[in-house]
Amino acid sequence: MYKKLFFGVFIILFLGGAVPLVSAESNRAARFRHADKNKDGAVDRKEMHMEKAWEHKQGAKVNTWWERRADTNNDGVVDSTELSSWKQFEKESLDLNNDGVVDAKERRLCWKHARSRVNTALEQKYDKNGDGWLEPAEAKEMLKDRYTLIKTQGQAKVDSAVEEEYDTNNDGVIDASEAEAMKEDSK
Repeated sequence: MYKKLFFGVFIILFLGGAVPLVSAESNRAARFRHADKNKDGAVDRKEMHMEKAWEHKQGAKVNTWWERRADTNNDGVVDSTELSSWKQFEKESLDLNNDGVVDAKERRLCWKHARSRVNTALEQKYDKNGDGWLEPAEAKEMLKDRYTLIKTQGQAKVDSAVEEEYDTNNDGVIDASEAEAMKEDSK
């Protein structure tokens, strides 16, 4: 009985800040309920192990632009083979100044070196060959048009993964100052 209680307290303390909900207390309670698979009011060692495995799997899911590109088999997870392939690609293609680090500008310019999957209606409009991928020339045309739109109307909603890289303040809008980077990169 005390072992289950100990593990219950441990799991509450261990998992306390992992998923933001309404408050820290409701967060802990939700995490505990999720970990307590047999609903006996305590989290035993097996349930704790299952919860850690679940959290690891959730953390490994494709969430960012580079993960979407690295996930070549489209299973929603970047496995170790895909990760090593991506790191090799990064080293060879994205690290333009060969300093071993892909900085923000190099990350923004990744559309120049590889195709980008078409995810939105805006991107689909620029996919001239209809293959489901934005080729570097197609992405360049999209950025030039978006720059013109921003300069005439002041700002534009971020509508593509390529544009996300230019939204430096992460407000979902490309303003005039952020558009200058688009102009520079699309030359």
